[in-house]
Amino acid sequence: MKSIKTLLFTGVLSVFLSFTSFAQRYYGVTGEEFGKSKIQKKRFDWKTIKSNNFEFNFYRGGEDLAKKAAKKAEEEYEKVTETLGYTPFSVMKVFIYNSPEDQKQSNIGNTAPLDLDGGILNLSKARVQLPYKKSDSLFYNQLIKEIANLFVYDMLYGGSLKEAVQSQLLLMVPDWYISGISAYIAESDNSSKYEQFKTVIAENQHHKLSQLRGKDAELIGQSIWHYIAIKYGKDNISNILNLTRIIRNEQSSITSTLGLSFTKFQREWRAFYLEGSVLKEPLKELTKQEEIKPVVGNTISNLKSGEIDTDNYVFDEVNIQKFKLLKKTEDVPNLGIEDIKSDVLKKSGDAFKLSQVKSYNNLLVSGGNDLDILIDPARRFGVGYKLMFNDLLENNVFMLKTYVRPSAPFFKNYDYTLSYGNFSKKIDYVFKFEKRSINFEGIDEDNNYLFRPLKIYPQSDKTILLSRRIVSQKFSVSVIYPFSENLKFEFVPSILKATDIDYELPGRESLNNLYISGGAHLVYDNTKTNSNGIDLGTKGRFSVEKNINFKDNKQNFESLNFDLRHYQKLVKGLVLAGRFNLGRSMGNSPKFSYLGGAENTVNRTIYDAQGLLPGPAGDFRDILFYNFPGQLRGFDFARLFGNNYILSNFELRGHLAEYFPRSSMSSTFLRSLQLVAFYDIGTAWNGNKGPFSRQNSLNTILIGTDGISPFFAEVTNFKNPFLMGTGLGLRTTILGLFVKADYAVGKEDKAFSKPKLYISIGKDF
Repeated sequence: MKSIKTLLFTGVLSVFLSFTSFAQRYYGVTGEEFGKSKIQKKRFDWKTIKSNNFEFNFYRGGEDLAKKAAKKAEEEYEKVTETLGYTPFSVMKVFIYNSPEDQKQSNIGNTAPLDLDGGILNLSKARVQLPYKKSDSLFYNQLIKEIANLFVYDMLYGGSLKEAVQSQLLLMVPDWYISGISAYIAESDNSSKYEQFKTVIAENQHHKLSQLRGKDAELIGQSIWHYIAIKYGKDNISNILNLTRIIRNEQSSITSTLGLSFTKFQREWRAFYLEGSVLKEPLKELTKQEEIKPVVGNTISNLKSGEIDTDNYVFDEVNIQKFKLLKKTEDVPNLGIEDIKSDVLKKSGDAFKLSQVKSYNNLLVSGGNDLDILIDPARRFGVGYKLMFNDLLENNVFMLKTYVRPSAPFFKNYDYTLSYGNFSKKIDYVFKFEKRSINFEGIDEDNNYLFRPLKIYPQSDKTILLSRRIVSQKFSVSVIYPFSENLKFEFVPSILKATDIDYELPGRESLNNLYISGGAHLVYDNTKTNSNGIDLGTKGRFSVEKNINFKDNKQNFESLNFDLRHYQKLVKGLVLAGRFNLGRSMGNSPKFSYLGGAENTVNRTIYDAQGLLPGPAGDFRDILFYNFPGQLRGFDFARLFGNNYILSNFELRGHLAEYFPRSSMSSTFLRSLQLVAFYDIGTAWNGNKGPFSRQNSLNTILIGTDGISPFFAEVTNFKNPFLMGTGLGLRTTILGLFVKADYAVGKEDKAFSKPKLYISIGKDF
């Protein structure tokens, strides 16, 4: 709480000091990065040992613990795989920390999230982090639980790419399913938790299984799998798991395997714990190794003497094993029966093997790639792509981000960013190179709003032909100092080159502006995301930046941005999201921000401005620095522009997935469906006179500044400077894209506009 107050105070103080900066946004506020930090208090020199099926990584003081963990994991490996009926092909990597405090310094999960959310899992990149909490039994239990958890997940969602995509689209099991089987396998004696099972079942007997979360879901799931093993035999656990992968429904899998309805199964399972008595001796779980006598003779009244009930006959397990051993002797005549029996019963490579300790080889792996649709404000429709590589410790992260407009000329409208981040020490470093290219073939009604701040106005229904390209190239180094996991300071020195190329005048040299810049950012982020992808908490960024031109100080500019967002849960499935954003640009050559419409909009309409700005034509390169800070629905795109702006957004979000079981919503369309009520308010203005001044730029219209009209007039009105928009919206995922539909009405100076429909792509703030 103290950190939040510090952030707010710093932001407000800096507004009054007018020392200004804001990050230029071309793709909306959803791409704004906040993020948490990890504080490295000491350096870990990682070592590696490998056992038969696992790789264990440790540092100084953890070698004995890693060896014991390897032995325990191999001892339990056969139990895990036999219970699941599944053996993974990849080697799982386990990182062992000597204490929970040491684990807090780990970067794992910062850039490549570890959440098992139904996405495609590559077990070779999966990592288990395990801290030692001064208890061997707790440590071993957690180790086996994590191993089982990943194995089950790989079993359900892994495999070939085709199978993984199918599973991601069609399979969504409830929380109790995976966490419960992992806890069941990890527990050495599930019967000892009878009373604990009984208590949690009684507390949740009026709740649906599919709606349970957290520890309750794990314990109830554990009790279900324990009950299945006792009542129906351990073999049926693997049958249910494998059938779930095939038919993609856990309830149908249980029904088909056990031969009774899921409703009846739940009733019998609850009765077993709630209506039964505490057993003096633990119940014995049925396994395939047990000797089961065949059902023969007069066990059924209608059988004659000597007849066998073939429908209910159970083969003697001992006879089955003898038959298998005899079959082996035909192929291997030189071995004795006892030797063959030993070989058959022993798993291949079962003897525990442990490699020598080696230095950890921190190889790079693909951290993921994303393809997206980006509606650039200046260049319109384009394709965005992000590719990331990181080491498994996530101390080193390489990233490529691109934007390409698929139109001719193809290689004149693009963006790309190359970055490398090093997060291995307390102070983090990010090196980044960014390039942006915008090409203009003309000025027409689709893009004339870009040139209004530059005092370039095409006549009505006419096009100004151009052959112009503007390019920016920027190299920056971010030095990040974390005060805590939630609060960090960033210092970003950079060199920026802005170029104007005119192809109509081949003899003209390209115009270049070279800047040296210094930026400072204070970032706070304590948000957390639940299993349905809903953010809760607070995050904010306060930024200042100064840009100095090497040759012409008339091109210098400074800027400021304050962005604060909060997400508050009201009731289940209902979240109130709020955002306040203030930006200001000053100096000899201040830059412009635009308000109006919705960001990343497919069907935008552009505001036809009235009134002209006085003065000579501006610099095309200023377009590279334009800022689009967010949405002001109910109005056309680019309704307002200015060197300063204030914008607030409020959304009441209803998440359908919170009201229905995850497993019952196999469609990503339904799982991500949201209903939204929103209210936007904002304004933008030029100069030092704020929105509440009667002489501000919003209340002043100049007539006759085009040099043609013989008359000149300055018209001042006293209207409300703030624009307000309100309406309803719908959000969901279609073909992998998060699509939004907003229907809004705008209010300007007590007058309401006609409702407008906005279809846009990308998540909300």
